[in-house]
Amino acid sequence: MKTIRSSDIVIKTLLDMMMQGEIEPGGKLPSTEIIARLTGTSVISAREALQTLSAIGLIEISHGRGIFMTEGAPVMEELLEARKVIESNTVMMAAKNIDSERLEHIENLLQQMEKDIKDGNIEAFSEKDNQYHLLIGGAAGNRILLKTLENIKELLLYQQSTINRLPNIIRSSSLRHREIYEAMKKRDSDLAGSIMTRHITEVIESWKKNVGGVREKKVTSKQLPKIKGLRRTR
Repeated sequence: MKTIRSSDIVIKTLLDMMMQGEIEPGGKLPSTEIIARLTGTSVISAREALQTLSAIGLIEISHGRGIFMTEGAPVMEELLEARKVIESNTVMMAAKNIDSERLEHIENLLQQMEKDIKDGNIEAFSEKDNQYHLLIGGAAGNRILLKTLENIKELLLYQQSTINRLPNIIRSSSLRHREIYEAMKKRDSDLAGSIMTRHITEVIESWKKNVGGVREKKVTSKQLPKIKGLRRTR
């Protein structure tokens, strides 16, 4: 059982509502007080979560009117497309700037992730998947790019925890992770970038094929892979 912050519980709950079509683009969210009651958290934690979702553009907080989900394509689809642009360029910079210590850290992480696959522990794999991509962001040596990834890390983890439960995706992702690592080790920035693009493109294709992440189609609770419960901390 993973222990996370109360605000992260709120973020996950609201993302579930968005993914399952309970809140449509342009639709109004419950008040901060109701969200706090719904998630069993404090108003402060609910407000913190809403500010996080507002900062990354998923919701709009309009004083006097309420809280609204912004218009656009499905959240998962937009995040994947954004990641393809950001991370393909980030890994190219990382291949040029990464040091031996960070390479060793990534190698150890990959070994642990391969063990998670053998153990069938998708939750643990997803947490390390999140760390893997953030490590690459740090290796790029660009503070703005790293901050961008850090600002969406909870959304990124939610996405990874969801998508890694789709058929066959976890093994193909593991293969791409290893190939990206080898490209960075060789300082081949073009190769690293192209593999990252391929990796995220494969994830997008798997998401659309298995869940139907398209603009016109809602994702139902039956279609969305279930994520294990998380224990709340105050």
